[in-house]
Amino acid sequence: MKNPNEVLRMKEQEILRIKIEIEALRVTARLLSDENSVGAAAPQRDQRQLVEMP
Repeated sequence: MKNPNEVLRMKEQEILRIKIEIEALRVTARLLSDENSVGAAAPQRDQRQLVEMP
């Protein structure tokens, strides 16, 4: 049987890792958004609506 405290610790680490990944994706989305607004003469990319995660 698994130790409940160990399972909880592992799940908390997973949550932290996912939060870091989400923040990295938000930064990337902002950079791509800024890149599109600066380069008006640049070729158009497929633009999709970004949804912020809570």
